Amino acid sequence: MGTKNFIPTIWSDLIFREYDKSLVFASLVNRDYEGEVQGFGDKVKINEIGAVAVKTYAGTVAYDEPTDASKFLLIDQQKYAAIDYDDIDAAQAKPKTLMEITRKMGVALSENVDEFIASMCDEAGIVAGTTGSPTAINSANVTTVLSLIAQKMDEANAPQSGRVAVVPPWFAQKLTLAKIVKDTDNSGVLNTGYVGTYYGFDIYMSNSVSHSGTTWYKPMFFLRNDTISFAQQIMSTEAMRLETKFADGIRSLMVYGGKVVRPSTLAIEICVPTAEV
Repeated sequence: MGTKNFIPTIWSDLIFREYDKSLVFASLVNRDYEGEVQGFGDKVKINEIGAVAVKTYAGTVAYDEPTDASKFLLIDQQKYAAIDYDDIDAAQAKPKTLMEITRKMGVALSENVDEFIASMCDEAGIVAGTTGSPTAINSANVTTVLSLIAQKMDEANAPQSGRVAVVPPWFAQKLTLAKIVKDTDNSGVLNTGYVGTYYGFDIYMSNSVSHSGTTWYKPMFFLRNDTISFAQQIMSTEAMRLETKFADGIRSLMVYGGKVVRPSTLAIEICVPTAEV
């Protein structure tokens, strides 16, 4: 038993690799600001310029100074994953054992992050359905639901390119029953959650979609790498001999935060599955 030869960079890299592979929501948001995260409580500035006025030309041109419309992304989440193992050094020397430990830690962290991003659904600028009266969806009307969401995004001047949808498994099944998703034979589908395309949306499936039991679900429709900004950093991965049991421990600390920067391009459909007819 021991942690004498523990190499934190190897464990951190492998945990992050498995974490990244398991993401659905976080793989679709803007992560350009991650290099600026130093620790918990940081404020990451998202530089933006306000709207530019258009004026009638009458022989002269008046210039306006750009207005600052910057937003701040607060790193206000601090989570860890920790496990015990008989001998961390021995695990490090066995590739299969090392990969399984880091896989489980990475998957656990990714599920937490995706649930966090899914919880931003309540900041949507476009809302269809209510929790008191969710839209009942089956294979007969699922295409209509998607087309109406697309219409509402069009009316909000959301760009048509880069639209994505993240839906629960039962919603994806309704799409399959409707025989409208254009699936792919790419082996990466199983890893990314991608299920097909329809009505301008690249559609992904995730169990992290916000829901209340089976009473209602809130699938999200937004712009890839634009609507939501997210930043995270694994701050520390370390091993130690445990005092309470005859084993070694390994733990990894991650900080992160997210912000809906363009609510007008975020739509949700509060819905529930209904029986096929």
